[in-house]
Amino acid sequence: MASTSTASHNQIELETDYEQPAPYSTSTSVEPRQNPNCLVEIIKLLREWCRSTQNDIERICAVPFLRFLWASRDSRQTQPDPQNAFDQLAASSASTSTRPCQIFINHRGSDVKHTLASKIYHTLDVMGFRAFLGVEELEPGGVMPAEIQSAMTSASLHIAIFSQNYAQSAWCLAELSFMLKTGAKIIPIFYHVKPSEIRLINQERGIYAHLFVKHGKEGRCTQEKLDEWKRALYNISFHSGYQVNNNEDEARVLKTIVICALKVMKNVPLWVAEHPLGLDELVQGFRSVTTEDKVNITGIVGMGGSGKTTLAKELFNRNFSSFERCSFVSDVRDAASRNALPDKQKKLLGDLGVHHLAFDNVDEGKAILANRLTSLRVLIVLDDVDHIDHMNCLLPKKDNLGSQSMVIVTTRERGLLKSWGLFCIYKMPGLNRSHAEQLFCWHAFLQPSPPAQFEILVEKFIQACGGLPLSLKVLGGQLYGRNSRDYWKSQLNKVSRILPSDIKQKLQVSYDALGDEEKEMFLDVACFLIGEDKSKAIAVWDGMHWSGLHGLETLVNKCLVELVCESDYRYCRHYLAPVRSAKIKMHDHLRDMGREILVSIADC
Repeated sequence: MASTSTASHNQIELETDYEQPAPYSTSTSVEPRQNPNCLVEIIKLLREWCRSTQNDIERICAVPFLRFLWASRDSRQTQPDPQNAFDQLAASSASTSTRPCQIFINHRGSDVKHTLASKIYHTLDVMGFRAFLGVEELEPGGVMPAEIQSAMTSASLHIAIFSQNYAQSAWCLAELSFMLKTGAKIIPIFYHVKPSEIRLINQERGIYAHLFVKHGKEGRCTQEKLDEWKRALYNISFHSGYQVNNNEDEARVLKTIVICALKVMKNVPLWVAEHPLGLDELVQGFRSVTTEDKVNITGIVGMGGSGKTTLAKELFNRNFSSFERCSFVSDVRDAASRNALPDKQKKLLGDLGVHHLAFDNVDEGKAILANRLTSLRVLIVLDDVDHIDHMNCLLPKKDNLGSQSMVIVTTRERGLLKSWGLFCIYKMPGLNRSHAEQLFCWHAFLQPSPPAQFEILVEKFIQACGGLPLSLKVLGGQLYGRNSRDYWKSQLNKVSRILPSDIKQKLQVSYDALGDEEKEMFLDVACFLIGEDKSKAIAVWDGMHWSGLHGLETLVNKCLVELVCESDYRYCRHYLAPVRSAKIKMHDHLRDMGREILVSIADC
């Protein structure tokens, strides 16, 4: 999603359509003209300052600048193969962008780069919008970088400037086709061209016909792709847009675009994370379990600290512009524990356009919500839900939502989702090895990779965290500024015996919600039954006159244990279904928490 560096563009010989980096990017670099070692020294000095300052705000503000410099350093050291330039561009951007694009400007640089496109960009920038001026030239038949697609996907508003030579750029045409597929609002601007002239492309005539003939003769683009671009031009010519023929028209269009942007951006994107790593993969995984039903209701389930809320925020940011109304209702479990669910109902109603309602009773709120939710096309996220009553309070008539509405529920309770009639469930995976290392190192070193002398120790900490984002952040933060390898080794030994309180507190929420028998079963697993067959565990518990099968189901539903099919080592989707051999698995930190609890009980 982040815009590419000047250095990278020079290396792959691509002309860019912007003179300064897109404001939302944190990976953009400026080509240093001095000795590249100067940049390394600057990075070292900034890192030392971050370690020495006692002001947390100063340190937080310095992190994006440090990432900026680190990306600059990488861009100088890496000489990309032109054949793989686009793949490298996408890979480098996926892990460094932190702020999504709000407005994407599609244009032909040689026609409007220094005129209308630049004015639109700077006007939006002054207004505080994160606009993106796309890179112009794409070789016909080439693959559009993933960062450009991500920018267009996250954008809530697209602006397409059609000029005399617009269709000469294969990149412009590819962007236009993709923009139409996103479903976001598009404002077409016809710069010294007429919509009627563009519309004639359907008849192989009009202002762009000869440019398509040229694309066809060059033979680097399939006829299918050319036909797709023609359809995109034909369709966009019917969109309500603006004609620009002189300076007065430009001033009018600029004002109109700002007004439109303010309306579209009435929902401000949520802060996702300081280091959002692996989100594209998680979003793809989430979409793989969703359905095309009238109302798309999907659950995200996982243990505490696995990143459920982070993913829900990212999904909210990527989709809110496509709905009439949207609402992100956070910390539902906490609100219920404080008898504050009416406040969450009021928040949801306010986001749906119903304000200044005075009620303190949950049932009153349910009645109002049931009436208001009918027929509205909405995006609603219910975050951290732990009881079916809480879901019914906030979505009393989920089946009456408007067509194509989307509801996302995050919870630690798989069984809760099923009892609510929800079977589209995405289980949070742990971070992969690469993303886990980057997340840990950003918190421990303020850089994406470890110094050479700490590589082995970092690997051991990553293994201890088991891909759990919470643990990676907490343990990395505790080691920040500690340069002694002996200290690192002592902390590694300590982690294997005593969990940091921040991690333990988060994980113990699910344990505390268990019944007495289920707590005993959890402790049995933590101490004796990891790696054992589920039938053995059930037999042990049944012998103690407990409901072994029901207890195991509860532990799985609460994401406290997992069942793994030994035959092919795949997670069992249906833990009650007969399988060849289902082994019990538990995250190392849950295991350590269970053993600590047992020790504390014994001490009493």
